[in-house]
Formats: sequence, C-alpha cells, structure tokens
Amino acid sequence: MHQEFPRQFNSTPAAPSAPPVPNGFGSTVTSSTGLTFFDPTSTDGSAGYSDPSTYNCFSGPVSNFPPFSAWITFIDMFELNQRSNLGPVGDSWPEQIAVYNAILAVSADSKVDARVILSVILQESAGNVHVGCTNNGVLNCGLMQSHNPADTSFNPSNVQASITQMVIDGTQGTVSGPGLVQLFNDAADTQTLTSGNPYNVVRAYNSGCINPENLSDPVDATGSYASDIANRLLGWDGSGPGNANCGFTNGGSCPT
Repeated sequence: MHQEFPRQFNSTPAAPSAPPVPNGFGSTVTSSTGLTFFDPTSTDGSAGYSDPSTYNCFSGPVSNFPPFSAWITFIDMFELNQRSNLGPVGDSWPEQIAVYNAILAVSADSKVDARVILSVILQESAGNVHVGCTNNGVLNCGLMQSHNPADTSFNPSNVQASITQMVIDGTQGTVSGPGLVQLFNDAADTQTLTSGNPYNVVRAYNSGCINPENLSDPVDATGSYASDIANRLLGWDGSGPGNANCGFTNGGSCPT
C-alpha cells in the first residue's frame, strides 16, 4: 500500500568517526554555477508531467535540456517513484523511509539538489537497497553504483546508516573515486569538466568523460543517461516506451 512521506524528517546523519577526507561526508559543491541548481527545500518546484509515462528525447548540449525551474518537487518525485520503483523492487517501508531521509540529509550536507541524487539512484538501481555490485573495470556498488566504495552492501542490522553511506558514496565520493560533488566542482579530471551543470555532471557520472556538444554521446556508457535523468526530473516514472523511440546508442569510448 502506498503511504505518503512525512514532511518532517531527521536531516542530520551521524558524523563519521574518522577525520574528514577530501571525498566523503563533509565534501560540498562550491561551484557557483552548481549552487544555482540547488534548492534546500523539498517542496519547491513545478507540477511536472501530468502523465508520468511521458518521455521527451533530449540531446545536444546543456542548452537543449530543461531548466531548473521545470523540475518537479522532491516530495512529489519521491512519492511518484515510491509507487513505481522503490515498492516494486522490494524495498520495505522502513527501507524506503531510510532512502528518503538519506537523500535529504546528504543533499543538505553536500549542496547537491535532492532531486539530482534521487534521479541518479533511480537510474542506477531503481532504488533497490539490496542491489549488487557491477564491475566493468571498476567496482560499482550500492544505490548509486558508486566508485569502488569501502563498504559495499546493505546492512539489515543498521538500515539507516548503511543506506546513508551508499548515498554519501555516490554523492560525495569515495576514497577511490569521485561522486557528484567532485564532478560539480570540476575536481575529478580534465575529461569530466562540467562547468557545474547537472546535465554534464550526470553524463560524466555515467561515462567518465563528456562530449559537451552532445550529451547523448554515450562515450563508453549509456546514450540515454542524461535524457533519462532530465525526464525523471520532470516527472517521468520510468513507465511507457521511455527512450525507445529516441535513437540513442550505447558504447564507444572516452578519448585517450
């Protein structure tokens, strides 16, 4: 049964016991452009698509992608995908609450908009807290399939902490590699210069490099990734034909 999320939540995760590191909890977006794509509230935004199966094909440079003002509210986005993704993949109600709290807590700490974090979670794992790891040269694990995290699995004995760590790893990076924060700040490498734009950021997160003239260029990954994220931010719930009629391709390679 669908249950609406409370409007109040505990937004402060437990502080890590280890000293702060460049990547991880405490790292934050400092890019002036990146910060213009951050809203600290969970209720501001547009109404989104009236039909959640709606999908528009976005490609080309960031100027072809929807503006920040068009993004659906985080509350509406989460509740929409609770019904279509988190519930159907088998997340229990306490696990769904933990995902919700983790996103808002890490968003507040990192200054990455909660909707961007949620959209990457949906893209990478459909919100399945029990998702396994993949390895295509780099171990990617957790809700956001983060870069070789130290702790790779959901812990049923510590639901909130283990889910929050997954969101920290994908958003704020791991010792082994960047998260969304580092990509917003252009602090990863020269192949992932994003100028602080979230559509460039998610392309780099998926591919490890960017063709700024065409964010549907898969460069060794998923051609539809940036377009899928844009549609999720507008209220697409993953249903319907999605990107099937857009002509996106996968594969290729990053320049050497």
